[in-house]
Formats: sequence, C-alpha cells, structure tokens
Amino acid sequence: MSNRWYELIYDERLRIERPVLHVAYDQLTLEQQDEFEMVCQRVCAQIPPQIKLLEQAYMDCYERLKQTDEDEAFYETMEKMNDISSRICDLNVLFLQIEGSFLASRAHT
Repeated sequence: MSNRWYELIYDERLRIERPVLHVAYDQLTLEQQDEFEMVCQRVCAQIPPQIKLLEQAYMDCYERLKQTDEDEAFYETMEKMNDISSRICDLNVLFLQIEGSFLASRAHT
C-alpha cells in the first residue's frame, strides 16, 4: 500500500509492514491523520501475534539447547536465540513508537 504522504514498507527481518510517513504528522489534514492512524492500528494489531510466533521459536531453540552436547550446535543455537530476542525487542519498540507517536496523540472513542 502506497500513498503520496505515507507508505507501508515490508520489513523482512521482522516480517511485518512498517508505516513510513513522508511528511510531518501535523501537516496532515484530520482526514489524513485518521487514515494514517487506522493503518498504524492495523500494523500494531499484527505485532503481538508476530511476537508470539517468535517466542515459540525461542522456546524451541531453548529446548534444543538443553539437549545439545556439541559446541558448534550450542553456539549456533545461541546465535539464533539472540537474533530472535533482538527481533522481539525491535517489534516491541516499533509498537511503542507507533503508539507514542501517532495513536496516543488523539483520544479515540
């Protein structure tokens, strides 16, 4: 989805679309702000399920880690767990950034 003043860019690493605003938020009309906020809400709604999938992948790695005796497998699994943790953190930051920058700016009923 693309627009002159915003677009959604797919983030391969996080496996989610990120909203990118090409103009200052306060330059948008109220109608445009509403539209953009709806897009942001849809993105935010996708974040918790994505985190849940990553948490499951992390726990799967943890179970493999407990059963491994080989150094190489141990370090590979730890590296994968670190990457998953980083993605979970980045998804949380994205959620908070969207909520704090756009969705908390106006009260919706």
